[in-house]
Amino acid sequence: MKYYVGVDGGGTKTELVVTDETGVVIARKLYGSSNPNDIGRKKMIVDMVGAFLENVPIDADMVCASLGLSGIGFSGCADELKTALTAIDKIAKVDICSDVQIALDAAYDEDGCIVIIGTGSVGYLRKNGEHFLVGGGGYMLDSSLSGYDLGREAIDAVLSQSDGRGEPTLLTEKIVQATGFSVKELVRDVYVKGKAFVASFAPFVLSAYEQGDAVAKTIVQRRVSELEKLLFGVQKIYGKTPCEITLFGGLSKRWDIFFAHLSERAKREFAFKFPENPVIYGALKRALGKTDNDFLKTFLNSYFS
Repeated sequence: MKYYVGVDGGGTKTELVVTDETGVVIARKLYGSSNPNDIGRKKMIVDMVGAFLENVPIDADMVCASLGLSGIGFSGCADELKTALTAIDKIAKVDICSDVQIALDAAYDEDGCIVIIGTGSVGYLRKNGEHFLVGGGGYMLDSSLSGYDLGREAIDAVLSQSDGRGEPTLLTEKIVQATGFSVKELVRDVYVKGKAFVASFAPFVLSAYEQGDAVAKTIVQRRVSELEKLLFGVQKIYGKTPCEITLFGGLSKRWDIFFAHLSERAKREFAFKFPENPVIYGALKRALGKTDNDFLKTFLNSYFS
């Protein structure tokens, strides 16, 4: 029996799906971050190998896999991971690329543009078969609309209120009540727990915003202004107006909030849409290595059932 494995590895969570040769899902598991720049190269490889060993069926004659992993391009360990996976019995083919690549493949068969607004944010497009990345330098370099950026600004607002630099904000009450931390403990855990911990505070900004908090509103406006720079960067390369952009990532689910703060120019020059297929769909397309509409249709029916 032939099986296919798709992996969507993000900065916060990783999804692994196994299908049979017809496209029926036989296993679906969720794991934590698989970004080697966050968790370490060795741990990422050990975790991925363990996930495959746990989920590859015993009766497999051949397994074809495609992994889209955040941060893989900067880590320099794609070849090492591929070697470790192909050493597993019956795994015949392993394709490794960035998570933005499989998102683009999930949204478009040919040319198109996507923007991911999740733990981090990035633009990615394919034009005449050539690929372009806009942003994507990682949380230490990028400044856009992302879970990390919202969370960092939320924490900064709490610290600023506590020492008199900033205005009163509902964020302080929300974060202190939810975590049970003092401001001092909050700072300590930022440096101990890192990016994912900071990004976990993003929902507090949106909650405070909806309650009319002025500080939260300013944070949202500032982040949306930075997002526009990314959007226009994508448009400049793609060269079309209006420029259709498919939005991925957890924060895209709150697009109603962010869209309201876009400039009138951005509202005119972009056509935003949401993906019809999950990101993992793009990974399985790559694992197949060819277009097989019957397989992909069966997969979607099985995945959502």
